[in-house]
Amino acid sequence: MVRSFSLGKLNIAVAVSLVAILAAITLISTDGAKAASGGIGMATPTGTVKKQSGTIAAGTRFGTRTLRQGMSGPDVKVLKSIVRSKNLLSGALTETFDQPTTSAVRRFQASANISSNGVVSPTTAKALIGSLRTSEASWYGPGLWGNGTACGEVTLRPGTIGVANKNLPCGTRVLFGYRGKFIIAPVIDRGPYIAGRTWDLTKAASDAIGLTSAGVGRVRHAIISRGK
Repeated sequence: MVRSFSLGKLNIAVAVSLVAILAAITLISTDGAKAASGGIGMATPTGTVKKQSGTIAAGTRFGTRTLRQGMSGPDVKVLKSIVRSKNLLSGALTETFDQPTTSAVRRFQASANISSNGVVSPTTAKALIGSLRTSEASWYGPGLWGNGTACGEVTLRPGTIGVANKNLPCGTRVLFGYRGKFIIAPVIDRGPYIAGRTWDLTKAASDAIGLTSAGVGRVRHAIISRGK
């Protein structure tokens, strides 16, 4: 009788301990997800990822070759994105170096006191890159796949190209450059909420320009078009 009573108390104690351990694990997991969220909006998942247009090839390098009218490639799209951000070019951002692009390059060269020949030599490319603004950026995503973003319509996935920003309208397209690699990403989320930090790229966008291994870094950027 006494032994049965002791075993009963022991079983109750074990059960209570197990409940406490499970509660602690749940709390740690929840806090970890919040800490990793960056600018993610914890909205209800919205289903499949909406196809995002306007991106460029992952890790597109710019300035490694001389560009002139008649050439094509993703680096031409980077060029056109930069001059468009300076209101020197309008129209679709194609990968073809056409006459309007030549005129835009000449106008930029004149403003930068470079020979205005419309050819993007290493000197002109360096000046174009140097004219971009810089600010601090980080990245986010793992542990949040399947969550809806603050801007809506996009569900965060490992391959989602996007960026979080506190103020820019949703849908704004931004050119990002880091250590010579460039990508265009739309604003899909809000954040980051850390002092001095302007951008929170999705992991796929961060991978594309090589920011992921650094964690946090200063990126070059230019607004190509504003959302609504």
